[in-house]
Amino acid sequence: MPTTIKSSDLDFQNLKESLKTFLKEGGEFNDYDFEGSGLSNVLDVLSHNTHINALVANFALNESYLVTAQLRPSVVSLVESLGYIPDSKKAAESAVSLTINTVGIAGLAEVVVLQPGELVLRGTKDDIDYTFTNRVSLIANAQGTGIYTFEPFDNPDQPIKVYEGVERNQNFIVGTEQDEVYVTPDSNIDIETAIIKVFSDQGSSVVDGGSAFTIYTNLLDATTIDEASRLYVLRESPNGYYELTFGNGNSLGEAPKAGNVINVNYLRTRGEEANGIRSLVLRNPITLDGVEISPDNIAVTMLSTTAGGGDKETIESMRKNAPFQYAAQNRMVTALDYSSLILKKYSTFIEDIKSWGGEDDPKPDYGTTFTSIVWKEGIENSTIADVRKGIIAIADDFSIVSFNLKFTDPVTTYISTETFFQFNPSLTGISSSTIRANVERNIANYFAVNTGKFDQVFRRSNMLTEVDATDPSVLSSRSKTVIQRRILPLLNFPHNYEETFPTALQLPESTNEATITSSLFTYKNQICFIRNRLNDRVRITEVNAPSQFRVGPSSVLEVVTQAGRILIENVGQYFPETGRVSITGLKVQNVPGGKNYIKLFAIPANQSVVVSELNNIIKHDPEESFTKAIVVETR
Repeated sequence: MPTTIKSSDLDFQNLKESLKTFLKEGGEFNDYDFEGSGLSNVLDVLSHNTHINALVANFALNESYLVTAQLRPSVVSLVESLGYIPDSKKAAESAVSLTINTVGIAGLAEVVVLQPGELVLRGTKDDIDYTFTNRVSLIANAQGTGIYTFEPFDNPDQPIKVYEGVERNQNFIVGTEQDEVYVTPDSNIDIETAIIKVFSDQGSSVVDGGSAFTIYTNLLDATTIDEASRLYVLRESPNGYYELTFGNGNSLGEAPKAGNVINVNYLRTRGEEANGIRSLVLRNPITLDGVEISPDNIAVTMLSTTAGGGDKETIESMRKNAPFQYAAQNRMVTALDYSSLILKKYSTFIEDIKSWGGEDDPKPDYGTTFTSIVWKEGIENSTIADVRKGIIAIADDFSIVSFNLKFTDPVTTYISTETFFQFNPSLTGISSSTIRANVERNIANYFAVNTGKFDQVFRRSNMLTEVDATDPSVLSSRSKTVIQRRILPLLNFPHNYEETFPTALQLPESTNEATITSSLFTYKNQICFIRNRLNDRVRITEVNAPSQFRVGPSSVLEVVTQAGRILIENVGQYFPETGRVSITGLKVQNVPGGKNYIKLFAIPANQSVVVSELNNIIKHDPEESFTKAIVVETR
């Protein structure tokens, strides 16, 4: 007799009913459906056991796939099978300059070197002290002056970088087994600051003051691998600590030999907490050639606010980035490869990134890859410049074709909405002002979730769905969409301005209102604004018909006062099909309200959808938006 039990059924009651059905079909037992019977208790145990087994099987199966896994150890294991190493905590960093005045101190060499960890600075934020230190050797040549100006030993054209964290050391003795794993019991490591040294034996180890060692390189920084390579992999283990491996002597080049001593020097960092520090001072004294230098003779200048600190990579980030990293295979071919490898190195500085080929640009530039980056808040221009240099270096190493990499800044298109909703006060005990505030909050939440990054879309219908769901008393809603760009005027000089909206604009003949308007500015000591002409004599040309004229809005732009007096009859034109607005020879005196920009408003041809493409980003402008309740009474 075929069984009717479904072992994969997760519901306890359904399982029990299935067991009852099975017993009923067999006809060999009585009282199985009487809840007070002993047989019913046995069915409870069987149902419970099957229920638990089904849950365990379901959870285990979910944890076996990247798209469904929920536990961090499972996701870490799955992405590592794709060759992806999740980001550890990232130490906040800052650029500094270091100068030491030793005039009057005898016996110092002309060239001196500071080893990693010998420059120790202190920064304070919210009454908490943070330690910053160098992770590369620093060199200086006094050239007979007694003044030492330090620079990175391996890259003298770059400023000195210091990283937040407390220096730690962990030592391991290499055993005889291949593929040994060395676990560092610390979950707050910044793996990018780790320095791996291998000493020949315990007698020459760092603990005993020895100096003969070999530096191993992180696999993530390797561009070639051969039999002479000395590479290591430092990655997160399932328990949250970090595993150090060297391969078997073949896959990653030469591995440490039995009896060698491995020294792991790293920073234990606090991550994002240390971002935004604006002052660093000397924490520990500096010694040159055995001579301790007075702090009065040491000048440390901070060149950038601390930035780049971050926590461990999240599960969702790993789930998203690992497949793209796997597809890139450590080389830059497609636009997605560029974004993926840049994010892998500089994710703590970047909020969002978009790359595209020059053939897809509005002004085609073949042989070029464009990259646009939204930087995280608080990142200074000097830091951005350093990161861009690093990105270009990555492209030089991993681009397999001679493409030029060009950076282009994101362009923001703002959206403001004029929303009206029908409100029936008899269906709620909440006041109309409270309902209105809730509607505005829902609109703000919609924009917060659906805009602000690349490749996002504004859909008016989805926004109005959120409005209608505010309260049962909100019967219906409608909204007008206005898009906006911001012009930075060159004050007191005639200048040409051009903006291109990411969508077609409303045709002038399709409405009696202005399609293009602007916020107020001062021209010839008068407060005025820009709009397209509303009463213009426009020629209408039809096939096989004499020319005709109409009076109404046109695409020509003019400057008018608040009272409607025209100051400039023709200051440019807008092109509805392409969304381009061209303003010619406008001389702005100033902008009221202390703002440094003029808002340029436009009505899109399709108010239902606004799509951001390439380096366009959509954001909400609540200052220009409003909502209004239309009170209706129904019985």
